[in-house]
Amino acid sequence: MVPAPTQNRPLYEISIPGHVDVLSFIPSSNRILLQYFTCNASKALASHSLVHQEVCELILPMALENQALLYATLALAAIHRTSLTSTIDNAFDDNARELVTRLTATSISSLRKELQELDSSSLGPKLATIRTLFLCEAISGSPTLRAWRSHFLGAKALLSSFDRQTGSPSFHEDSSLRFLRRWYNITEALVALTPEGLPGGQIEFFGPPSLSPNLRSDEICIDAYTGCAEDLSIAFREIGAVAWERRRASEDPNRFPRLSEEDFHREADHLELSVRKMIERDRTRTNTINIAGAPTMSVQEFREFLLCNEAYQQTALIHVHRRIRRLPSNSTTVQECVGRIIECVSSIRPAATLSPLTLLTTPLFIAGCEAQGPERSKISWLLRGMYSHLRLPNMKRALEVLGTFWHESEDSEIDWESFSRQRGWDFLPY
Repeated sequence: MVPAPTQNRPLYEISIPGHVDVLSFIPSSNRILLQYFTCNASKALASHSLVHQEVCELILPMALENQALLYATLALAAIHRTSLTSTIDNAFDDNARELVTRLTATSISSLRKELQELDSSSLGPKLATIRTLFLCEAISGSPTLRAWRSHFLGAKALLSSFDRQTGSPSFHEDSSLRFLRRWYNITEALVALTPEGLPGGQIEFFGPPSLSPNLRSDEICIDAYTGCAEDLSIAFREIGAVAWERRRASEDPNRFPRLSEEDFHREADHLELSVRKMIERDRTRTNTINIAGAPTMSVQEFREFLLCNEAYQQTALIHVHRRIRRLPSNSTTVQECVGRIIECVSSIRPAATLSPLTLLTTPLFIAGCEAQGPERSKISWLLRGMYSHLRLPNMKRALEVLGTFWHESEDSEIDWESFSRQRGWDFLPY
């Protein structure tokens, strides 16, 4: 059988582009902001190159698929970019603030729509969005000192709901949720230490079983993302809860007689001993940093994380001495902690990106609340230096709040907790 002759078919020229723009759906102005976040803002917020890599690999792919997270990320980039042209003495201009407001409003609007959906599989992008909105408020130096708390409570509610539906968290959940739980747990610990504390002094821990208080000493890591050992966040929560009870008992001892003066001193002894054991343990560390990727950390980098960790441990001791023991600010015990925090921060090399310095606003602020005379000047100098390198507005805002507190407390000798509550402030030195 003879095959039928093939017919001539017209040939079409197909043009294949040499480059495919995967971000073509994003307006050019927003693409510039996204690039700025990747190359600049995210590095200023990261304590190490491997932490930066971990955050970008987890957050950026989700942001490209989720409008709420994308616009929150753009807002965070805009905040940091604007701070490059802002000095220690001036604030954002109106155009910059309007851009940040518009981006965050778009993010919040999209997030609200997502939260109305009952798809628990999308928890990662939702929680990542809330985390980013929280960071926008916490690092922006916003004059509204309470705005960050609504985002924190949103994250708390979302995790509570998710864990009730799925049971206790485990190692089997995806890497984004494990990372976001690390963020939530250190944030809750820091919130517990604020004058307002957690609602009702409560402690809720959303970590996987490996982060339980039953950890053996040799299992405990210093988390490069948070800058402190995993068990220190547990101590922060306990200190915050006891301090909350202490304040409540002093304000109305007849109504809240749950713990006696002796009870509070025993709690203080227990908490101080726990933290001092951590300090001794970590001073002899030679390894164990919780960081994604290959452990390519130099001796100098490792030493700086140890200094960062100790600054947080000394912060815990200040809270024990001042808020539970009720020692005076000028006591030798308190001032030793202040001096050691200054030493730790001063020993870390100045850097514009990828440095544990990005994590040290909290210890410096708490030390500043108790600092006397020349120590105040040292803390002011350190915060100014950190801001000039990292351009994170929360550092400038912490210095402003400290300046106001120092001025107002000069004659009255009021403590930070009472001063903050009288003013209705809810400042989180993040």
